[in-house]
Amino acid sequence: VLNQDETPLLYSLVFGEGVVNDAASVVLFNAIKSFDITHINSRIALEFMGNFLYLFILSTMLGVLAGLLSAYIVKKLYFG
Repeated sequence: VLNQDETPLLYSLVFGEGVVNDAASVVLFNAIKSFDITHINSRIALEFMGNFLYLFILSTMLGVLAGLLSAYIVKKLYFG
């Protein structure tokens, strides 16, 4: 449906959105997996939200750092 050569920005945005959704699903699954959901109270809900935000922020920072590092390496290799 989308041709990368005809609409590169749209293709990148759609592909990137899918990657973010996949990553958010993995983070959410890992956050839920660590809790006993048979006894839910407000403390557990706050712990869950904190755990989710912690994993989401760290994953985002790791992705940004990996992207910046790879962009720097490609820049140095191809453009000296």
